[in-house]
Amino acid sequence: MTKTTYQNEQLKKKFFTYLRGGKGFEESSVRSSAEAIWQWQLFAEGDDFTNYDQEKAQAFRQWLATRPAKTRAGHLSLATQSNYLRRVKGFFLWLSDQPGFRSKVLKGDIEFLRLSNKEALIVRSGTTRPMPTLEEAQKIIESIVIKDEIDLRDRALLSFALATGCRISAIISLKVKSFDKVKQTVYQNPADGVHTKNTKPILGTFFSIGWGAPEQYFMEWFERLEARGAGQDDPIFPATRGEIGRVKSADGGVLVGNLFWKNAAGARKVFQKRCKEAGSQYFNPHSFRHFVISVMSRKPLTEEQKKAVSRTLGHANVGTTFRGAYGNANMSDETAVNIVKRIKEFEAIKGAGGSAFTSEEMALLEGLMTKMQAVGIHIPTVSPD
Repeated sequence: MTKTTYQNEQLKKKFFTYLRGGKGFEESSVRSSAEAIWQWQLFAEGDDFTNYDQEKAQAFRQWLATRPAKTRAGHLSLATQSNYLRRVKGFFLWLSDQPGFRSKVLKGDIEFLRLSNKEALIVRSGTTRPMPTLEEAQKIIESIVIKDEIDLRDRALLSFALATGCRISAIISLKVKSFDKVKQTVYQNPADGVHTKNTKPILGTFFSIGWGAPEQYFMEWFERLEARGAGQDDPIFPATRGEIGRVKSADGGVLVGNLFWKNAAGARKVFQKRCKEAGSQYFNPHSFRHFVISVMSRKPLTEEQKKAVSRTLGHANVGTTFRGAYGNANMSDETAVNIVKRIKEFEAIKGAGGSAFTSEEMALLEGLMTKMQAVGIHIPTVSPD
């Protein structure tokens, strides 16, 4: 090992310790930073970190954009490039504050570790993600024919994801004690072993999605768990026997045990299987979370209500829920244009005391008008003929 390599590795070790202790990062987040820094080292061919400057930063951006990758496009996506740049930038910002490095790694040069404004906008806008409509979700869930407890569990699993918007990693790690039947709340507590993003405690509940059956299906399953004597530390959604340890029931059938899934793969297979059986395209578990946010985004919520929805979903920032990749990623340009076109019609009909809209459309239009007026967009009043 050369002297430069040794010094670089020692600095990385100190940085990772800082991320774990000083920033409270999970190990997975530390690994993500390590991977990004490794990309820099590959690009710089192991050069001393202190040789960093703005020219190298710009060259690194170009290198990321053109380096081969095992993707369909053959190169890194803008989102991946952005993540690498952000994490490498974090490392060099930390390094610039360390004794002996302040004059060697300049903060002004570190600012060059970024995408262009146009590229950053594309990343923030997000990609179009398949998301079920309410009708598609109903079709998938209602197509589950109940023959045994596996069917009951699967129906409850999909229903719970649809009604709560919980992440799949949290869902498969929920314990019986995580759910309060009386208060109808779900406490995603990392101290109880529930896997949440950034190890953040989240108190959730069921959302009003325009269909009450999912709550009923979940309660049927939860009460079945209680009836069969499930303990407080047992999983709400246990793995299928045969998936964990290849344990079969006495009669040779495969039933639901009381062990947690080792990871989300088993639960994702449930979504795949049930979508296929319903004759539907595959909607992954996270798309059910997007569905919840889409429903909430169409309601005329106050700022307080928006904050409540955001907190219940585990978002620290309301903008993440309603204005980020979640909030409007699934609204097409055509839908947006048609809604805006109907605002004038809405004003005219509302002024005349009539309504040609459904209650959901009325709520959506009122919400849009409130938002537009709040940011100073004038909506001309149209006099009815």
